Amino acid sequence: MVNFLLLIEKIIEYNKKTIDNGLTPQKIYQLCSCIREAFCLSYAIRKHNNLFLYSKKEDILISFLGKKLRYLGPDERSQAILLLKAVNIGKVISQTNYNYPKESTPGINVIRFSNESSFLQYIDSLFVSTYFLDIEYYDGLIKEPEKIDSVYIRDDTLFVISSSELNNNFNEIYNHFMKQKNVKFISLTDIKPIENKILYINFIKDQQEIKNKI
Repeated sequence: MVNFLLLIEKIIEYNKKTIDNGLTPQKIYQLCSCIREAFCLSYAIRKHNNLFLYSKKEDILISFLGKKLRYLGPDERSQAILLLKAVNIGKVISQTNYNYPKESTPGINVIRFSNESSFLQYIDSLFVSTYFLDIEYYDGLIKEPEKIDSVYIRDDTLFVISSSELNNNFNEIYNHFMKQKNVKFISLTDIKPIENKILYINFIKDQQEIKNKI
């Protein structure tokens, strides 16, 4: 299992007609690529992976839960439509107690928070083990980040990755994770774009599982 938390500033506007006309915006295409790399194999779905997508502007968290995930195909259109359904639900639901997420489609839940503190409290309630924090935009603050291929990835850990250059909008979130006692700092600076980071982490986890079986 690999758990990913992807931080983005906002989810740009698009609709089904845009998708059907083959005009999926580049940033949506990138999010679809992240979803695809988190879950899609050649002929199967990674049922033990989870992807959490947090959009600061909308204050919503979209959770893709591999064990319950349905209707996700390997094609961009499938991913974009499922994401669109979740985003549309996020727009209309009220700020709510995070114990009651709204299901968009099977395996995809949406929660809208009142503030970042509520979001962070929710994430902390899900993961009591190690956070792996990608410190690409904190160069100089951490002297020796660990190499991802040298650490063991447990099933209850969380990878926190930002989709764009870190700015003041995300300082509070990253500072929260940096203060955790169970955080491990990694650097994936040499891996771009972001979906390739997800692909590489899955690869490392796959290799570790193969070694465990030998």
